[in-house]
This record gives sequence, C-alpha cells and structure tokens, in this order.
Amino acid sequence: MNTFYLEILSPDRIFYRGECQSIVIPISDGMLGIMANHSPLTAAIPQGELTFTKPSGEKVICAIDNGMADVTDNRVRVLCESVVTPDEIDMEKERKEAEHAERLLKNRQSQNDYKYWKMSLNKAVNRLKIKQKEKNINI
Repeated sequence: MNTFYLEILSPDRIFYRGECQSIVIPISDGMLGIMANHSPLTAAIPQGELTFTKPSGEKVICAIDNGMADVTDNRVRVLCESVVTPDEIDMEKERKEAEHAERLLKNRQSQNDYKYWKMSLNKAVNRLKIKQKEKNINI
C-alpha cells in the first residue's frame, strides 16, 4: 500500500512523525479521509477523534482539540491545541473536569467565562468518549 509522510504536532509535543497509510480527521461537517497522493487542501479541525494507520497496519486512535490540517506534496501536517491517545486519558480526572465545568456553566457569568467552561466541558467529554471507545474495542 502507498504511504505518505504524516506529522501531528501540538504546542507541547511532537505526537507523530513518520510514514502513514491513511488518516481520518474530523472537519466541521463530518470526517475527512486522506490517503497517499491526496490533492492539496487545508482544513480546519474541530475537537473530535483522529485515526491514522501506520505502514504496519496498526491503527492509532486519539482525541484531538481544535487545529488545522495541511495536505501538500504527499505530506500531511496536523497542527492542533492538544492530542492524546486513550492510554493517556485519565477517566476520573476527565469526569471531575466535566462535572466542574457543568456546575460553573449553570451559574451566571461573563460571556468569556461561559465560553471557557463550555470548551473545557467539550474537551473532557470528547476525551471520555475516546477512552470509552478504546475500552469497548479492547474487550
């Protein structure tokens, strides 16, 4: 199978650099699949699930937070706020974060505070969903 070069980067780390068979990224109106020799494009990535397949056939699932993807010359670069694998997700911590954010969202607050806690809630819920999906797959 043909491969392409993939980079997944966040401000705090290089998540992945190497060859890849395919990648599926969330976009505003669904999911976008990319394989070798894909036509050039740039796309915004919302919070969601990103999956890619290494040349060995190993699938990697991760939770991703807002970013962008750039496809050029058989290379894909994903830049995002954060990216974690299910193994890196602490379910108890994410549950507590979600509960805390929900409580604060119910209180009257400034628009900026509301947006911050809404994003925090969405991030925790997304990570819990990815962790739960991984647990269901491995059972």
